[in-house]
Amino acid sequence: MATAEEQAAGAPLDRAARALDGVDDLDMTFAAALAPGAATFRLGRMRGARAGSMDGLVTAVGQGLGGKVLALERPLAVADYARAPGITHQFDQAVSAEGLRAVFALPVRVDGVLHGAVYGALRRPLAFGDRFLSRMAETVRAAVRPRAPEPPADLDDDVRLTREEARELHAVLRAARAGTTDPAARARLETLAGRLHGADTAPGVHLSARELDVLALVAVGAGNGAIAERLGLRTETVKSYLKSAMAKLGSRTRGEAVHRARAGGLLP
Repeated sequence: MATAEEQAAGAPLDRAARALDGVDDLDMTFAAALAPGAATFRLGRMRGARAGSMDGLVTAVGQGLGGKVLALERPLAVADYARAPGITHQFDQAVSAEGLRAVFALPVRVDGVLHGAVYGALRRPLAFGDRFLSRMAETVRAAVRPRAPEPPADLDDDVRLTREEARELHAVLRAARAGTTDPAARARLETLAGRLHGADTAPGVHLSARELDVLALVAVGAGNGAIAERLGLRTETVKSYLKSAMAKLGSRTRGEAVHRARAGGLLP
């Protein structure tokens, strides 16, 4: 039985799932309900299922394709699930029982609250392109977008960052901070980066500046090589910082580390 939190999250997920139901050629659509503050999510809202092997599965954030999407809060896709690198594979048997091959997942966020994710899948391998994923993401956003009130006249020229823009800017500021030797500039960049996620209270876990630099770039999708280039480090050094941050956060995957860092107020 769904919890009260899952029931409250249902409406946006239902609208998002129905939006994907209308997409031609998808063999199966389903959703992952994330309870606010929880580290797990539950699969459900299955359309096109044959075996029922995935319905009700509970998975940790950061694991599998959906768990990685929820941790990083950005769309992801795999051309052939069972052979896909970069995701955990503990539920391959359940996915295989449904005959699913190509799968994509999209985060569902409304008014700053992450409700879960929705999936589209095919029973044949296919590389979903960036253009297709962008179109699916916009379809979902349009389905769950609340009607915005007219802004007051004195705020017509106000510039507001989206959550994704804030995260990108945070990563840029931390990389710039890491690249300067001027103490005053470093302190100012650190302050500005902190303001992007309201770092006014002490987090439960302390990460070093370098660990935060690395994790901020992981959060916007950078690989170890790109992070090393941005921060002027060796790739092995980046891996070491990331491993240390994951250990402090009690995480087994990069995505789970990002999710826990955000939940703890360390990242926007």
